[in-house]
Amino acid sequence: MIETNQTTDQSVESQPTPQNITTTMIIEDLENGIDRKGIQTKYSLQAWEVTEMFKHPVLKGKKVKKKRKLSFNFVDDSEHVMPCSVDPAQVTVEGVIEEVMGTQVDLRTKDAIEDPEVYTDEQKEQMEGQAWEEEIQGRQEMDAQDQLNELTNEEDEF
Repeated sequence: MIETNQTTDQSVESQPTPQNITTTMIIEDLENGIDRKGIQTKYSLQAWEVTEMFKHPVLKGKKVKKKRKLSFNFVDDSEHVMPCSVDPAQVTVEGVIEEVMGTQVDLRTKDAIEDPEVYTDEQKEQMEGQAWEEEIQGRQEMDAQDQLNELTNEEDEF
């Protein structure tokens, strides 16, 4: 049941200007319905100071949250429970991916290569050969880079 709200003026007590005013403090004030004029009064600030504060990227464009209050009691007298908004038959993204892709495994892994049911011996040998070729090529590229680095270091010394 919603209680009747009394209309009250949003009055702000003036307090001495604190040493530090944080963006969080200002955002909380805005969410509590205190506008720029109220913030100016609350923290005993000059108008130009409030303007400068609201130029900060976190506060730029922020507006006071207006709290709208009903002038009457609003009572929910319905007996039924709201239905769940999620359809139990709804398909998930993961479900669709599994349905489309199946339960495929990455056939390039070492475990898959060693699995006797996935590849023939000839295919395994070919893949292992390719893996060795890639390893050798990678090492050759690293050796070439090391030689280039050594030449560069020797030139720097002279």
